[in-house]
Amino acid sequence: MKHGYSRSRRARWWPMDNDIPARLGDLLEPTARRAGIEDAARTGMVWNKWLTIVGSDIALHAEPSSLREGTLRVRADSPAWATELGYLGDEIRRRTNEVVGAQLVQEVRVWTGPGRIRAQQPTRSTPPQAGAERSRSEVDPAAAFRRAFTAWRKRRRRAPGDPGAPP
Repeated sequence: MKHGYSRSRRARWWPMDNDIPARLGDLLEPTARRAGIEDAARTGMVWNKWLTIVGSDIALHAEPSSLREGTLRVRADSPAWATELGYLGDEIRRRTNEVVGAQLVQEVRVWTGPGRIRAQQPTRSTPPQAGAERSRSEVDPAAAFRRAFTAWRKRRRRAPGDPGAPP
């Protein structure tokens, strides 16, 4: 049956295409869109792949907290890390979209909040990052400062009118 519906005694109606049942994701997509969670799978990938997106040093100090209407909010464990992540926002946006395979994130906003960052451990599907076993006390603050300063300097050099250029 082509582009029709098939029905067995125990099954309900489901869309068929050349006698191949539709994918579950295709069936759930309209429902998810009506519920406002159309990119739920990709949004979940941001949390699952956070270590891959930002690397182990940043993952020890920051985690995604929400993703709504293209704005990824990232919670940092200190004002210093929040500042660095603010400068790295464009890179985090680019890497996130690259990893999830869609233009899901248009803006990254960073905030500081109480509580420990749940440092993600690499899973079997995620190859271990170099230095992933480092603890917070082993992260070099001077190197973190240099990265933040370099990102700040790079951002300040952008021409006025460029997206992300300082006001």
